[in-house]
Amino acid sequence: MTARSVADQPHLLLVLPDTPSVPVPVPAPRPAPDRAVLPGGADPAAWAAWLGEHTDPTWRAGEWDQEHWLFTGRLDNPRTTASTCRTAACGMVVNARNIFCAMCADRLKASSLTAAEFAATHVPQRDKAPNGLAAARCAVTRDGVQCVRPKHCRNLCSTHYGTWHYHQRRGNEDHWWSHIAIPFTDEVACLVPACPSSAFNSGGLCGFHSRAWTRDNRTAPTPAAEWAQNQPPYVAAHQFSLVPLAELVRREVLYALQQADRWARVLNPSSIRSLVRDHADVTTLLSDEPRPFSAPKDAAYRRTLKQLHTALRTGFDEFTGRSDSNDDILDLREIGLRAVSGQEPRQFAATVDLTQSIHQPWLRRLVRFWACTERPRTDDFSRTLRATTIASRALAQRPGAGNDPTTLRFADVTAVVDAFRTALKRDGTPYSSGHRNALTGRFFQLIDYGRRSDALDDLAGTFTRDAVHHTVGRDDENEDEIGKAIPESVIRQLDAHVDAIGRGSVAGRRDIPEADLHLLYRTVYIVLRDTGRRPLEVASLARDCLETDRGQTSLIWDNHKRRRHRRRLPITATTAQAIREWQQRRNHLDLPASGERFLFPALTDQSAAGHLSSSYISETLRLWAASIPEIHAEGVDADGNPLPFDRTLIYPYAFRHSYAQRHADAGTPVDVLRELMDHKSIAMTQRYYQVSLKRKRAAVTTLSAHVVDRGGQAAPTSATAYELRSVAVPYGGCTEPSNVKAGGSSCPIRFQCAGCGFYRPDPSYLPAIEQHINELRADRETALAMDAAEFVTTALTAQITAFEQVVTRMNRYLAAMPAHERAELEEASTVLRRARAGAPRPLLPLTVVHRTPAGTQ
Repeated sequence: MTARSVADQPHLLLVLPDTPSVPVPVPAPRPAPDRAVLPGGADPAAWAAWLGEHTDPTWRAGEWDQEHWLFTGRLDNPRTTASTCRTAACGMVVNARNIFCAMCADRLKASSLTAAEFAATHVPQRDKAPNGLAAARCAVTRDGVQCVRPKHCRNLCSTHYGTWHYHQRRGNEDHWWSHIAIPFTDEVACLVPACPSSAFNSGGLCGFHSRAWTRDNRTAPTPAAEWAQNQPPYVAAHQFSLVPLAELVRREVLYALQQADRWARVLNPSSIRSLVRDHADVTTLLSDEPRPFSAPKDAAYRRTLKQLHTALRTGFDEFTGRSDSNDDILDLREIGLRAVSGQEPRQFAATVDLTQSIHQPWLRRLVRFWACTERPRTDDFSRTLRATTIASRALAQRPGAGNDPTTLRFADVTAVVDAFRTALKRDGTPYSSGHRNALTGRFFQLIDYGRRSDALDDLAGTFTRDAVHHTVGRDDENEDEIGKAIPESVIRQLDAHVDAIGRGSVAGRRDIPEADLHLLYRTVYIVLRDTGRRPLEVASLARDCLETDRGQTSLIWDNHKRRRHRRRLPITATTAQAIREWQQRRNHLDLPASGERFLFPALTDQSAAGHLSSSYISETLRLWAASIPEIHAEGVDADGNPLPFDRTLIYPYAFRHSYAQRHADAGTPVDVLRELMDHKSIAMTQRYYQVSLKRKRAAVTTLSAHVVDRGGQAAPTSATAYELRSVAVPYGGCTEPSNVKAGGSSCPIRFQCAGCGFYRPDPSYLPAIEQHINELRADRETALAMDAAEFVTTALTAQITAFEQVVTRMNRYLAAMPAHERAELEEASTVLRRARAGAPRPLLPLTVVHRTPAGTQ
């Protein structure tokens, strides 16, 4: 932004943009550099020279002014925390994005408008420049030209006031106004280097510095020109000056800022201004004594100070040629680990003491060499460290504790693999088989890396992974896969409270209006619920993720897990409408430029990825679920009261299971569901048709009491007997011994169930029976059209009548049941139908022929 011209402000002389300026107190005389006491008695002059050699003169080009030690952040730079006021017509610079300046915030409180309406319509009226620089123009005007110098007294600049006062005392005031007073057309810059204001008087200082010089001159008389050379300029909210610091501290801060700027994603001028103010009287930042601060400091200040101290100590170690750090303690940021997402360096400081997790020195050296050489992502480093920890503990139990790599043998490899087979999480629960395999692979990949890079020349060749070690375990059945699905009854309760999501406690940036955060997270929830996509796939949706073809709207998404991009998923009109509503609102938000192409952009400039973090989605969903007063599970307790639902089961990925289970319960063919889920293998999709044994037993117990015979009369039986015949025939159970023994494939009367005394249907078979009745009717019509024999059509009619009787009596029986019992029975029926959907269906043979081999009796 540039200073406003005189023509733009006829009544004011504003030498800064419309920004809130932050006065920097005039410091006390700075300590001399030779007073600095450095650790180890190091030479301050040599340290200052080293800092100068290792400081980049081109750092932050266009923002850092090395000549005047002044930083002026560009407002369009996302790596600088400064922006203009959220009010569209206001040009004030503020310390963060999407917030109001102080004056607009006060006006908003006094208005009845919402924040969005106020930001769009309010026009601030200012009658003065920023505090400290307000200087109306001199009133002297001649031939339409007004004096450009700031007023001093009686609406006159200092020079005009002096001549006016002289003539006024002699009675020539009118003559002075009409003939003597000539407006000045040139502005005199303040003597303080880089000060944006004009000189206030003949002394050559602006109003702010004139008052400061007058104050200092009382105790230490100094000519204004000499005094001004050591003063900082008047800075705005997006600026800071290092002039108030001692010469050595100035260089230390600049060096540390440049080093920290490599890993810190944003630079906060406000925090650095506070830091400069608090350290104006120190001789070096390397002092180990903590400085007492008169006021509590915010998190941004403490983080900035810690970053500068860390960078400066690292530089000092390099300057002195020694390091006090332990080689087994890794500074993850210093060794260059990358952030979890993207290729950016890790931002936050963290250390890992390898001696606490890895017992063998050779293994610690390997991890340190790999981390410093490859500079992996932080999450990759964490997983590899976890795998190495498990292996190290296993080797520590072997003879020699695994400390000598030359003595390791095949048996040691087997011990390591066995440790992965029984590995437990930190909470004591076992890892999944897939995660165990992944940990095993990471450890042996690390060993292979050491051998390829000659970092493990002394490792015995017999310490090698064999083919028998490649699978450390596989779960036989995923009994809990369906249990991860959030029940539809719970989802309906969540829907009833969807207006509360994104309000109150929300993960992410706090300066986004609450109404916008609510709409964002509400849309995220709807997409999770209605599409069944993974959390990362939802978070990274493109801004133009909808495609309409022949009236059908599809969601365009990327399968990051399998690296299949631009997949299409048909969605409902209500889901598409929710996305479009958010798209319209998103167009009016001031959000980080890095998220321009995403539907759900990052909420902060510190995000390495341009899209909303999936961890933010998880945290916000958890906070929302916790804020709902009551969430009931399916079923009731012994007193008939609803059971509470475990809210820890409500997390983003669970909605993917709910989506799949919803389709499975609705009878969606498995091949269609595979396409909807974008699974590569149909076996993976079939898991969603399975039911855990616990739920299946409960359903069997419920339905075993409601079994009927072929005439529709009640014929209850035990749960064990019911289980034996539950898979015997498609339209009910069968108790005929020979057929049960053959698994339902050896019916003596060719599966004429409607006329069999061993036929035992239950309510879970009602849909299948009704469908079979329709098929029999179609067969009878076909037989009539073919002029088939009468006994054929008579048999078909008899079967239809028999099955209709079963359906009629069963429906009548269900209608007479209390509502809560009927609901429980319907839920049990759904569970068993789901179980049958995932199991192979027995085929009904047209004929059963028992052939006798030739030559036998």
